[in-house]
This record gives sequence, C-alpha cells and structure tokens, in this order.
Amino acid sequence: MLKRLVNLGGSLLVAAFDWLRNLIHRILGQPPRGGCVVLAYHSVSSSERAQFARQMDALLSCATPVSAAIESLPDPSKRYAAVTFDDGLENIIANALPELAERKIPSTLFIVTEALGTNPGWEYFGGDDPSQQRAMTEQQLQELPSELVTIGSHTMTHPVVPALTGERLREELAGSRVKLEAISKQEVKLFSFPYGAFSESAIVACREAGYGRVFTALPLFAFTEPNEFVTARVGVSPSTWPIEFSLKLRGAYRWLPLAFALKRKMLSSFGFAKSPLLEAQTGEKTA
Repeated sequence: MLKRLVNLGGSLLVAAFDWLRNLIHRILGQPPRGGCVVLAYHSVSSSERAQFARQMDALLSCATPVSAAIESLPDPSKRYAAVTFDDGLENIIANALPELAERKIPSTLFIVTEALGTNPGWEYFGGDDPSQQRAMTEQQLQELPSELVTIGSHTMTHPVVPALTGERLREELAGSRVKLEAISKQEVKLFSFPYGAFSESAIVACREAGYGRVFTALPLFAFTEPNEFVTARVGVSPSTWPIEFSLKLRGAYRWLPLAFALKRKMLSSFGFAKSPLLEAQTGEKTA
C-alpha cells in the first residue's frame, strides 16, 4: 500500500507539471501536448465487469481510443489510448469484450498459444495466480470479432524471454506467430513480452521472427515516433483506483522507469544484488 501511495503521489506531481505546461502553451497560443498510452490488462472477472465498464467510460471521456496496431497518431496534440490484454484469458471474452464492443473501443489480445483451453501453469511474481483462471480455446479465438479485436503473440509458453537462446527462443517467438496465424486466419504482427521482460537481443530476435511491433511494460507514452517498433504500456486492472486510472491515462506514471533506474544504482552502490527479472523488465542486459 505504501509503495502504491508513493507512486500515486509522484504521478500527481507529474500531472500538475503537465497541466501547468499546457496552460502556458494555451497562453502562448501553442497547441497542447497530447500523446497516447497503451493500457495492459490481464483479467476481468464477472465481479469486476462493472468496474471495467466505468474505466472504459473514463477512457472515452478524456481520450480517443485507437488500435495498438496503429502506425502513427492522427494528431500529436490530442490524447489517445489503446486497450490490450495479456494471456488470452477466457473471462476477457465474457466480461471485457462486450463492454468494449458497446463503446466501439478496439482491443488487442496477446495469446499464449500452448495455454489455449487450459489453466495456465507458468510462474507468477505477485498478483493473481494464473492457474486459477482459464485461457480461451482455439474455437473461441477463431470466433473473436476481427473488426474490433486484433490478435498478437505472447509466446508459446510464457517464459522470461531474455533468458532464452537459440532454437528455444526462435520457437517461442516465430513458432507462436505461425500457430496463431493458422488458428485465427489473421496476420500476426504484434508481440508482448511476458512479465514485461525484454532485452536488446530479444528485440532483435522479435524483428527476425517477423513482428512489426513489440510491447514492453514501461509506463511511458506510446507511438512517440512513426512506425515505432518498441512500444510502452502501463499496467492496469479493474481494481485500479479511479484517480490512478485517470493519471495512467494521462501518462503521469512515466516517471517510474527513471525512479527504478535510480533505485537500482543506489542498491548497487551499497552492494545489494540486482534482480535479473527487474533488469529484464527495464531492458537492461541480463546474465
């Protein structure tokens, strides 16, 4: 709770700075700074559906929804948001997609191919235990409305990608894309890193596997340059506080990667070991 409150406080300061800067721009007759954030969800249970619906109403009130497959922002001075879901859980079909369809909000589902129709069994680091959920089946995947839902890959088995090499790495990346294209009859060009863990070599491997864009877990602005390959996302859930959700929609949590980097340097200077997964989540070289 303390960490959450600290993150909230820092983000309120960033939001205040953004408000002041945009006020100065308006006084000077300059266009305000816009931007886009990509929201990263995992699960939306039946008990959370109403909360999720309110979040989507909040999104529409302050941003224009776009697809995560967009090439570039139509107007850099406006605010946009994209909605994505990792893991391909069945409850997204039942609880999230109807609310999105009602509001005509596009979404992207990142699928773990070997988990389809099963209870996921990969390791988790805090949060909800994925084994208590069920992933959608191949048939459910095929029946998704393609006009509002884009399919992306989340590997075959949900590993920590920077820890992989050789044939295993190629299979997790290219193998999952080929299988998803065969099931969905859609071109699969988007990829999100499990656990948000990535590295420069993993990004290169994704290019070689045929992806057109990859998504991290860094809470930065997205689509800051045309046809960007590495795109940031900010993690959210239906239980995210309304004020947190509003600040995340506005990109106010973008200070956190810098704070994490400073924290790691301080810990390192005092001789504390770094976490390989944390390093991978921020793109640093891992062992």
